[in-house]
Amino acid sequence: MTYELTPDNAAFRPMDDLPLHLDHKPVYATPYQAFDGMFPYDITDIRYLSVGMAQYDPGDVSIKAMRHTGDKWSRMAEELPLHRSVDMVIFLAKVLFDSRSGKVTLPNGTFNNQTVEIKIEKEDRTSGEIGRYDLFLKTHDSLLKERFNELFNVLRGLKDCGKF
Repeated sequence: MTYELTPDNAAFRPMDDLPLHLDHKPVYATPYQAFDGMFPYDITDIRYLSVGMAQYDPGDVSIKAMRHTGDKWSRMAEELPLHRSVDMVIFLAKVLFDSRSGKVTLPNGTFNNQTVEIKIEKEDRTSGEIGRYDLFLKTHDSLLKERFNELFNVLRGLKDCGKF
């Protein structure tokens, strides 16, 4: 796992190391266990959020909530608590539009209970995986920007109307 908590704080480290043996291949992953909204650190099953090569098609990029059952890593698709969905979109936006030279910084407060800055570096992947990752993002750049612009417009409209 390639991340740094600033300042270093062991209390925010997940119980399990990032799984690199699964079919989903992380390119960027952030520790998430300590920041899982309403779920306490010792109760939650999530360990990391990951943007990487999709398990269903190695030519696609996906985002994954990396869960651990207590015995093994879960590979199942599932419903997500609403706060996790929002946090995944925040992480995705940072990875897609705010990574510099293979690095992403999540300022403290990005996630619930996150009182330290997290610096993430691109995971060590094969050149073929990185090539597919970069090609996917280049090919779908305009669609991804369009969808994030629409999300921004919806959120701005709701905020302007006093909805939140």
